[in-house]
Amino acid sequence: MIQKSLACGAVVLTALLAGCGTASDSRETNALHAPEQLDACALFPFAEAQELAGASIAPLSSTYEDAAGSRNLKQCAYNAGTIEHPLLVSLEVRPAQSVRAAERRQDSSRSFLGTLSKGQVQDVPGVGDAALWAGGGIDQLHVRQGAVQLVVTMQSGTDPLAAARQVAQRTFTRLQELQRRAPAKQ
Repeated sequence: MIQKSLACGAVVLTALLAGCGTASDSRETNALHAPEQLDACALFPFAEAQELAGASIAPLSSTYEDAAGSRNLKQCAYNAGTIEHPLLVSLEVRPAQSVRAAERRQDSSRSFLGTLSKGQVQDVPGVGDAALWAGGGIDQLHVRQGAVQLVVTMQSGTDPLAAARQVAQRTFTRLQELQRRAPAKQ
């Protein structure tokens, strides 16, 4: 009798675990993932950045990157201001290992962004799976779709939030196209 109960319990537990795994696997399978090799400046080209900034811009890099001849390909930054008073227009692509990891990262940034923006954080519907805007001079859109989080900084232009939304939507469209064209993983 005890063996039969244990066997039934094992079958039920196995079925429950299999069901949980299937739901999470299908969410991962259908989710947007960033390719290993990507160039954020190809996803956010100079001409688009200048158009959305509404001003002349210049590529922005660090002295170290210039000296070393390397830059972080997941970041693309432009300056729409001056050297003394920069106005950032940038895209940062933050790939995550899973949808859940991207969700946790996005959720954990809310409190910190609230502090930086002096409480000016708002949810932004209609772009990605979840998005939030940090105003207050930060002017950043943190948006997640699938296992990809984008941080779009738009400190220039007449409507920084609308411009940041455009950057995010265009970037996600380009990433989806790259994912569609990528060979299937075996």
